[in-house]
Amino acid sequence: MKDFNDDLLIVSTAKQCARISLLVGTSIFLLFAISGVGQIMILGAFFIPLAVFVNGLILFILLLHLINHRAAWRKILLAALIMLSNIPLAILFAWLSIQISELNHIKL
Repeated sequence: MKDFNDDLLIVSTAKQCARISLLVGTSIFLLFAISGVGQIMILGAFFIPLAVFVNGLILFILLLHLINHRAAWRKILLAALIMLSNIPLAILFAWLSIQISELNHIKL
């Protein structure tokens, strides 16, 4: 019989959300870094709050599941850490984008 904790939908949803956020954020950054088009920074400025909201909501639900499914605490915490690992990358990409725009005198 399959264990219920192996099938926690929120864990796979959290990991997938983290992957999508990472791919979209990295794509926006690389597109800006390669092209130098200032309007792409505006796209990134809209993406960051959207990603924070969606990932924050999923992280909150994930932590609520931690209370109800104590047997799966390792899987839930691992999913939370995967989601939280996007934060330093987003900060790095935002900082690098600002540096690139200043270096190339890009006006928005």
